[in-house]
Amino acid sequence: MPSLAGGGTEKVLIDILQNMDFEHYDVSLFLEFGEGVYINDVPVEVEVLSFYNRHTIWHDRLFRLLRTLHLYLCFHSLIYGFLFRRLLGKRKFDVILSFMEGNALKLHSYVTDKAKKNLSWVHIDLKQKHWSLDFFRNEKEEFSTYQKMDKVVFVSEDVKRRFLELYAIQSEKCTVIYNLIDKNAIQQSAVSERIEKRKFTICMVGRLNKQKRYDRALRVTKRLKDAGYDFDLWIIGEGSLEEPLKAMSNEYGLNECVHFLGFKKPSYSYMKVADLYLNTSEAEGFSLVNCEALCLGLPVISTATSGPTELLNHSQYGLLVPEKEEDIYIGVKRMIDDANLREEYSKKGIQRAEMFNVPNTMTQIYKILG
Repeated sequence: MPSLAGGGTEKVLIDILQNMDFEHYDVSLFLEFGEGVYINDVPVEVEVLSFYNRHTIWHDRLFRLLRTLHLYLCFHSLIYGFLFRRLLGKRKFDVILSFMEGNALKLHSYVTDKAKKNLSWVHIDLKQKHWSLDFFRNEKEEFSTYQKMDKVVFVSEDVKRRFLELYAIQSEKCTVIYNLIDKNAIQQSAVSERIEKRKFTICMVGRLNKQKRYDRALRVTKRLKDAGYDFDLWIIGEGSLEEPLKAMSNEYGLNECVHFLGFKKPSYSYMKVADLYLNTSEAEGFSLVNCEALCLGLPVISTATSGPTELLNHSQYGLLVPEKEEDIYIGVKRMIDDANLREEYSKKGIQRAEMFNVPNTMTQIYKILG
């Protein structure tokens, strides 16, 4: 993994490690940068290895220069490949698992010979957002790397289907394991802190990056405000687009209703008191936060990307809308106006959350580990 920053994939990994049977498994976790908001949540039984203790501005400058000169992939293969193999030395493993696309898979490709079994997780619709190619020369190289895996694990059937439209991996190599969601822990944590709201509140949680498309939410918020709706929008998270999004909110005159609350660990107490959860992403895998909202009975409205479409079962458990701004606006307006619809989705969300079962998910993971 690159690090243990505050993203959904990192949170899922931590939840898996915290439920791991360490009497039967010895686990080593490799991070490019040995830091992140979840680093202190790694169980003591896990050995943590890394290239660097923390990410600095000098890393950003170096990587930016290398990409400008079209030398980053060469640097990655030669330097990171050498460093990773030297770090592992003569060690051998029963299983090596890359828990993310892109950088994690690329690093994994340097050491596949050190394991009896190689596994890789795919968390996002790569056909919709093929960001992982930043770490490969072309699709052929990425496809070849996936071919080296004994199993490729997808977080939803939709993500698997879309991946197979991109790469013709043998079907026997592909399996689906839904993200581990501990609904009991989520529900208990949600009442551990008292949070107050001022008015009808829409909540969004996630990394502030392009994929999440918070710009859509801000434009929809402006239209709703112009139409006379009175509500607050809580944006919980941090990321590279925080300052541009704040500037956009200010430009639209939304500072009184849009609140950037930063990263909250956990965010469940805030979600619990909100009236509506909004997801405007352009690509998702199985959307951890959508799952958490269901566990809390928080009505969900989401763009109809791969993971949410499967999770919400075509608007049975939450309202799905197309990605166009107009459709998002109409959907949010409908949910604000219709208290009965929100109550219905709240109840159905809790029903849907019954699918999340920690022992069952861990059994699936143990089975694939062997």
